[in-house]
Amino acid sequence: MAYLMPYKSEQEIKALGVAGVREYAVKLSEVYGKILDGDFIYCHGCNEFHAADNYYSDRRYTSGVYPLCKRKLLDMATDYDKTTKTRSDNREKTIEVFRMLDIPFIDSVYRSALQTTQEAVNEKNRATAYQHMLTIIRSLPQYRDLKFEDSDFGDEPSPEDEQLSKRRPRREIIKLFGHGFSNEDYLYLQDQYDDWCARTQVDSKSQQTYVAQICMQLLEIYKDRKSGRDVTKKIDALDKLMNAANLQPKQNVNNTSGDAFVFGQLIEKWEEQEPIIDKGEVFKDVDGIEKYLRTWFGWIAKALGLRNVYTEEYEEEVRKYSVQKPSSADEGTSTEAYEMIFGSEEK
Repeated sequence: MAYLMPYKSEQEIKALGVAGVREYAVKLSEVYGKILDGDFIYCHGCNEFHAADNYYSDRRYTSGVYPLCKRKLLDMATDYDKTTKTRSDNREKTIEVFRMLDIPFIDSVYRSALQTTQEAVNEKNRATAYQHMLTIIRSLPQYRDLKFEDSDFGDEPSPEDEQLSKRRPRREIIKLFGHGFSNEDYLYLQDQYDDWCARTQVDSKSQQTYVAQICMQLLEIYKDRKSGRDVTKKIDALDKLMNAANLQPKQNVNNTSGDAFVFGQLIEKWEEQEPIIDKGEVFKDVDGIEKYLRTWFGWIAKALGLRNVYTEEYEEEVRKYSVQKPSSADEGTSTEAYEMIFGSEEK
C-alpha cells in the first residue's frame, strides 16, 4: 500500500481535531519505525513501500533484497491485457528480468513451466510460466549457486543464426518501420517486406503502408507464438489488414488465376495491367485488317478532293489492279496492233 497508510492533505489534518491528529501521528511513528527496522521497504519501480516479504532476497544490495517488488518484476516479465484482465508470458521479457536478478534462465525449465500454465483450468487466476520458473530456480539446490551467465537458452545457434546476427537492415527499412526495433526484428520485417513486394503488386503509397502494417503484425504473431501466448486476436487483425489491402488468399487467387475469366476478360485484364505500349513488327496488322480499312476508305478522301496518306495508299493499291494505256512509242509495240486496240491517236 502507498506509504503504508492513506495520505492526508493539510485540510484533512486540520479537520481531524487534536485527538485525531495525535492518533494519526502515532500511526506515522509506527510506520516510520517499521521502515527503520526493515519491515517495510521502498520499491523504486512502484514508488511505494511494501512489506519485506514482497521482495526477493538479493545479497548484492545492503538492504538484502532486490530494490523492485515482486509485483513490479511480474509486470516487467509478462504482458497484461487490461481489457480481458489476463496476463500472458513473454520469453524475452522473462529473460531480461532474470538478467536483472542475476539468476540463470534455463530453457527446458521455462518450456515445462509453459506447459504447466497451459494445462491450468482457470485462465485468469493461473500463475505464469515466469512465476513457476522463478520458484523452481530459486528453490532447487542445483540452481542455487548459478548466475545469469550460466543460463541455458536452448539449442546452440545454427550457422544461419550466426549469419543473421552479422546482417544489418537497409536504411530504407528502418525509415519505413521506424526506430525502436531490435536488429533481429528489423531483419524479420525486411525479409517479410521484400517477400510481399516480390509476390504482390506494391505500386502505391497506400499499398506500401498496408504491407508494412501486415509485416509488423506478422512479427507480433511470431513473437507471441514463440512465447506461448494466444494469437487469435492478432490473426483476426492480420486478416482485416489483408482484406483491406485486397491481399487475402481468395482475393489473390481471383487476381492471378486465369481460370476465373473467359478469354475476352483475360485480354481486358492484360490490357489494363500490362498493356503493350510499342508492339513489335511481328504483331503489327497480322491479318491485314488495318491496311484494308486504310486503303479502301481512302477513296472517300479522294472523292472529297483531299490529298493525304490515305488517298496515296488507296491509289497505290488500286494501281496494282489497273490497266495503263501504253504509249505508242514504247519499245516493242506494234503500231498496227496499238491502233487496232486503242484506235488512231489522230482520231
